[in-house]
Amino acid sequence: MTTAGVDVYAHANPVFVRAVRAHPGRAEVLDVGCWNGTLGRMLVQESQAIVDGIERDAVQAEHARAAGYRRVDVADLDRGVPPADGRSYDFLLFGDVLEHLVHPERVLGDLVPRLKPGGRALLSLPNIAFAANRLTHLLGRWDYKDYGILDRTHLRFFTKDAMVALAEGAGLRVVRIDGYVGLHRYPALIREPLRWLGRTWPSLFAIQIVLEAVPLQGNATG
Repeated sequence: MTTAGVDVYAHANPVFVRAVRAHPGRAEVLDVGCWNGTLGRMLVQESQAIVDGIERDAVQAEHARAAGYRRVDVADLDRGVPPADGRSYDFLLFGDVLEHLVHPERVLGDLVPRLKPGGRALLSLPNIAFAANRLTHLLGRWDYKDYGILDRTHLRFFTKDAMVALAEGAGLRVVRIDGYVGLHRYPALIREPLRWLGRTWPSLFAIQIVLEAVPLQGNATG
């Protein structure tokens, strides 16, 4: 989706990038809802990762292939996940995709078994309990927008606790929670204190929350 000429879905989550970069060896990654491959391109270039994707939009999937993805399956996840074909991964990345699904818990649960032993899932979700949202909700406002936390295409809404429950319901154990604020265009004097608040108190001050999780024993491939 483009807003004022900017593709708001073309984004490389820095928490995802750091996690893959820290992996010893060459990571195999499944980017779920990969859009045009902005994230995968960075992972391939910076970490020499092997990246596969799943994307509903066939045109964007072709862009992702051109960006260096090994394979991109075109699939509507609400109709089921594509077959694994024997592939397993060090990382499953869900970058702001689960909130667009009717049954995110089912999709997540179906993909968790594709993790290799020692593999990790990273889930980025918008935080409906962000401070500004709490204030507008208190005032009786719930205004859908073209993008952001109240993106009109979001079907599900999550607080931090609801995100953890989603992960646990899919057979995962959350080992790390990061708050993400962004604010790239703001002066450092404003940006850095707000980023610190987002990391310190993500349930209130993070626009997005990123969960890092590992499979419960017996759920991963291997």
